Amino acid sequence: MRIIFFILLIFSNTQNGDDLFKESNDLYTNGDYQNAVEGYLDILKSGFESAELYFNIGNSFYKLNNIPESNYYYEKAKSISPNDDDILTNLSFAQNLRIDKIETLPVTDIQNLKLSILDLLSEKGWSFMLIILIWMTCFAFILYIFSNDSKFKRSFFSISLLFLILSSFTLFVNIEKKKNSEIKYAIIYDKEIEVWSEPNNISELKFLLHEGTKVKQIDVIEDWINIQLENGTIGWIQSSSLRILD
Repeated sequence: MRIIFFILLIFSNTQNGDDLFKESNDLYTNGDYQNAVEGYLDILKSGFESAELYFNIGNSFYKLNNIPESNYYYEKAKSISPNDDDILTNLSFAQNLRIDKIETLPVTDIQNLKLSILDLLSEKGWSFMLIILIWMTCFAFILYIFSNDSKFKRSFFSISLLFLILSSFTLFVNIEKKKNSEIKYAIIYDKEIEVWSEPNNISELKFLLHEGTKVKQIDVIEDWINIQLENGTIGWIQSSSLRILD
């Protein structure tokens, strides 16, 4: 009886979430972006997340001309669906609203290829792919063991070997994806923030950053964060000035 109640509760929450999502979409269509945002965020608070939800939140904040929030939620959408053209396009629009125009460091063709492979799927997607390939490897190997026909035996051995190679490659991709996910990025939320050479405000003032700029977190000391920009520049800012893309 408890199981049935639990299933009904999940179904009810899903229905409520779907209804709220539709209502928020209608509000967005009618130009009521603030209430649309509140509806989307209520869905997010319930524990549900998806690329589409983050994308719609980013769109709403973009319409409200909220630079840091739009950049933040587009980045969240991109982390789930890294190759979605709509997400990438709207993220570029939000980035154009930023004051800071920072050039990225040049990368080699090999690095570009590596990044392209990693971005084919999300971290969960690559993990799921690894599980499927491992099961297929095992299944093909079992067929190889129990097959009595030498022709089929050779075929199943070759297939299991192929799946083993693909599984090994996918495992490597998962490890690299995991390493990348452990790197923390953040969005600047202050209108303007001072970047210092050391974790205090009596050291050398290096430059200023503005809302919406994406930075990489290198180190943390108390309420100071050592950041790195896309051009490789490093400095220290106060942690209250940004929001981590977790």
